[in-house]
Amino acid sequence: MKLDPESYSTRHKPLDSVRFFISKILPKLGWGRNDEKEIILDVGCGPGGNTVQLIVPLFPKIDKIFAVDLLPEMIDFAKKYNSHTLIEYSVANIEDWSSVEGWGNKITKLTAIHCFQWLKDQRKSFCNVFQLLKPGGEAAFCFVLQSSFYAAILEIKKNPKWSSLFETVDDYVADSHHNNYHDAYYEEMLKQIGFDIIYCKEEVKIDIFASDEEYREFFPSICSLTSHVPAERKEEFKDDLFLALLQQNGRNSEGLPQHWGNMLELVIKKNK
Repeated sequence: MKLDPESYSTRHKPLDSVRFFISKILPKLGWGRNDEKEIILDVGCGPGGNTVQLIVPLFPKIDKIFAVDLLPEMIDFAKKYNSHTLIEYSVANIEDWSSVEGWGNKITKLTAIHCFQWLKDQRKSFCNVFQLLKPGGEAAFCFVLQSSFYAAILEIKKNPKWSSLFETVDDYVADSHHNNYHDAYYEEMLKQIGFDIIYCKEEVKIDIFASDEEYREFFPSICSLTSHVPAERKEEFKDDLFLALLQQNGRNSEGLPQHWGNMLELVIKKNK
């Protein structure tokens, strides 16, 4: 998979739903109130915007934040544009224990924001999270179950205009979208692994975009199909994805483009 960190970062502020979860919900659950310095792992940090803007301010006492992403280009971008003295960026894959085992049993808080919907083996990844956390450590997740973005991708793939380009391309539409997984599915999985569930909320979230241009640029930047489109057809592809998204989402009362996603927010704990 190849994504463009620069385009991804054009939406410079975090999604409103993500900001609310991290800055409002997590503090109510005791995050940021630990007397000891936290050792934090931010999984799927992307270009580092959420790490710098949301994770760092959440914790008054931080030993170190290890921020990891599977894609080297994301980490390169994060190091260049979102560096911070408390953050250490590196390439790692939460699905591959060998790439994260150095933090085994050391992490006090783990965050994974809009990461787990990309994973092929979520159960294995949750098991790795369990091994990474210290006893008593907690992890917070926010990820997509079903969304209009996924629906738009599937429509584009069926369009004869584009279908031949994507016959062998992984669209990275989440299994939860195809199989209609909901909160109960994840609660059962996590309990089997050994987690205590502190918070679990499934809710349709609507995020409003400031302009058509922002909307048109953002979604191709997180679409795995985009890199397979010839350069001379990129703008045409963006236009068609934009229209497919508008068809799924419509506009708000002020005429601004919006996106809906059925989101799962989780906070889980490894017992002492």
